[in-house]
Formats: sequence, structure tokens, C-alpha cells
Amino acid sequence: MTGPEELRRRLRRILREPSLTRAHVGLVVQVAETGRILFERAPHRRFVPASNTKIVTGAVALHQLGADHRWETRLVGTGPIRDGTLRGDLWVVGGGDPLLGRDDLGALADRLRQAGVRRVNGDLVGDGRRYPGPQWGSGWMWTDVYTGWGAGISALRLDPGRIRASLLPGPAMGDSARLVLRAGGPLPTIRNRARTGPPGSDVRLDFVPDPRFEPPALEGWIPADADSVDLYLAPDHPTTHVVEALADSLAGEDVRIAGEVRRARRGEEPSGVAWTDTLRSDSLGAVLPELLKPSDNQIAEMLVRALGVEEDDRGTAEAGLGVVEDQLQEWGIEAGAIDLNDGSGMSRYNQVTPAAMTRLLRRLWQLPDYDLFRDALPVAADDGTLEGRLLGTPAANNLLGKTGSLSSVRALSGYVRAGDGTTLVYSLLLNGYDGSGDVAIAMEDLMVEQLSLYRRPVAPGWPGERPPEEDDGGDGG
Repeated sequence: MTGPEELRRRLRRILREPSLTRAHVGLVVQVAETGRILFERAPHRRFVPASNTKIVTGAVALHQLGADHRWETRLVGTGPIRDGTLRGDLWVVGGGDPLLGRDDLGALADRLRQAGVRRVNGDLVGDGRRYPGPQWGSGWMWTDVYTGWGAGISALRLDPGRIRASLLPGPAMGDSARLVLRAGGPLPTIRNRARTGPPGSDVRLDFVPDPRFEPPALEGWIPADADSVDLYLAPDHPTTHVVEALADSLAGEDVRIAGEVRRARRGEEPSGVAWTDTLRSDSLGAVLPELLKPSDNQIAEMLVRALGVEEDDRGTAEAGLGVVEDQLQEWGIEAGAIDLNDGSGMSRYNQVTPAAMTRLLRRLWQLPDYDLFRDALPVAADDGTLEGRLLGTPAANNLLGKTGSLSSVRALSGYVRAGDGTTLVYSLLLNGYDGSGDVAIAMEDLMVEQLSLYRRPVAPGWPGERPPEEDDGGDGG
């Protein structure tokens, strides 16, 4: 049996591992049912949480918006339909649907055809301004914003909002590498300067911004003997990505666009509306697993902006983060203990304490929507970002947790069922380690595995006569 003292002894021993010597480690383990602290290390120190931020975003969105919240995407025709022709522009107006996919665009195209439209004699206009700019979060790295995981945000965005491409080596060393579209296109505007490197060499690729604000350059090399290197790229603009995909869907329905395919211009609004149709999204309850299990950055950012809309009709990240801050304080989390600059965790300006994260998770455990939130989290050895972790351990199919990963940052926070059937809440944050990310993850797994082995010792006597549990956690570190 692993009681409190044995659990603390094992965790302290793991924390003395040389690979963690220069790392900052914070860990809090708490019994959900009683609030008893079983272990804490640096509970009130602030750490960069990476994607543990999504716990906060998802929790506040669920509480504020409700599990049944839905978004609307509208088709708007600015002229009458006569003889199969829409005599005006066709607008697609985004309401912030985080899961708007190509099938949904196909449904919109089908609805237009069912309305009798075979030709639009104006423009196809995308309007994602319900969530105004900037597209990216405060503190995002410029090397990320050209990648699929760092794609920009608008209220009209395609899911998944990334473009899959491959980089192929040239016929000889020093030759240009070739960038080829695989799916989700068209290719974004990138200057490909990648070259073919020596056989057996490592892949070295970087996005380099241009000081004159021209398109970024892809520089570096891939080995001459590589088949290809997969790349996931951000579209030039999320709204443009949608309207281009919708144009393809319309072409598949034999609906012709005579004018431009473009984004709405500043100050431009659809006028003379003669026809409209609306597509409703999945519920927020269905969105949460798509946010938390794969750790989707764009869904997180869209939820923050949706909070801003609900609060004061401003779909900005700033407005949404104000709602988050107010809700955290209502839940008893002191100002500064969770201090966010974005909703996804890509920002290195985010700061949280392990104590505040466990307090938040325990508060969620007490709320009516806990089961829905719990089921949206990755499950160890089963799915999401924990699918390949803790295999063959007592934590497999038992531990639930949200991972987090940036360079020199790893995080894991969530719930685990202990050996005695109680629920433990935990938050483990690692910053500043100088080994490999794989080693940091192995240290995480060693620590959280111990939690599933914990069993509460029971004092002798009838339950009503037993002494209450003491809050004797901590390790003095």
C-alpha cells in the first residue's frame, strides 16, 4: 500500500533525478473529496503552463456559455434570385463556429443550389470580422505563426485550419527542394529557399520573416536521400481559406461565381439583402473533446473570443480574457495566480501556479458539468495527447490529464482515481529543463504513475469514531 508518507518519499526521490537539477518543478496533489493536500512542491511559484492553459479556457467557456451553446454561419445574397442567377454578391458571414468543416461548406453550397441559384453575378465575400484582429495571440513566436498549429483566428475559419504539404529533395546536393501541396490548399504564399543537403544529414528547416513585410521564406535543407518531409502550414488568412474552399464546393454543385472570391473590405457590409440561410454548429459540449484531447490551439482562441462576444459584444481576445479573469476570481482563485495572455497556451507570457490549477480542477469537480469536462480530457494510454503514454501502468485508462508542451516547458494536470477509489487532483509543471523533451515526459510519467498507487490508510473503529484526515502534505521544498 502506498500511503501518504510513502507517496511523498517516492515523489521526492524522483524530483532528485539529475535530469531535473536545473529545472523549475511545481507539483500539487490534492484529494478531491476532502481537499487534503498530499504533496506540494513550489505550489505558489508561477510557471509557463503551455497548453494547460486550455483547461482554463475550456472550463470558463463551459461555465459561461453552457454545454448547449451553438454558433451560426450565414449565407447572405445581396440581390434577388431570377432565372437561376443571384443578382448581387454572395456573403458567407462567420459567427465563430470552431468546427466549421468542408462538409459544412458542402451543405451551404447545396442549400444555395436548392434555392435555385446556378450563377452569382457578383462576388463571393467572406466576413470573419465578428472576431476582429489581431489574428494571433499576444506573445506568440513568429516562427509559429506560419505553421498549422499557429494559424490565425477569425470568426470564419475552416477546421482543420491547416494546409498539408511535402518538401521533396532535388536530384543533387545543393539543388532546390520542391514544395508540393497534399491537402487543404491552396499553398500559402511562402518563398521556398530550402535546399538539398548531404545524404544522412538531419532535417533543418526554419521560417524566416522578411523585414519588408513580404512573404516569409522557408530556409534550410533536407537530406538528399529523404523521401519527403511533411509540413503543416498556416493559410495566408483563415477567412480567405474558407471562401476559397466554399468556391470549390459551389463549383462542385455547378454554381458559378462571376466576380471575385475575397474577404470583406473595411467598412463594407452586405446591403440589399434579398435571401439568407443559416447553418448552426455543433454544441460546445461536442467541441470540448476536439479542444482538449488533440490540444487544438485555434479552437481555444475562438472560445476566448466567443466569451468576449457574450460579455460585451466585442469578439476580441482582450474582452474574452477579461471574462476568464472575472470567473476565476468568482471561483476563489486569487488575481495573478492564473495570468493569461491567450487562450491556447502558445504565449510565453502566460503564468500559472500549481496551487491555482489544482484549485480550479477541484472546483470543476464540484460543478454539475464535471462529467462532460472530464470526458473531454485525454485518457492515459488511450486517446488524445496521452494515447502513447503510461502504457502498462496502473495509470493506464485511469489517469485523465491535459498535456502542455513548448520548448523547455512541459505540463500535465488533471485527475486520477487512486487505489482506494478516491479522486486525486494534480498539477505538474516543468519549466527550464535542459535535457530532451522525451526525458521530461518520462519524469512526468514516473511522478503521476505514483498517484494511481496511492491508498488512503483507514484508522480503526467505526467511521463516525475515526479521526478526520489531517492536511499534512508538502515536502518543505
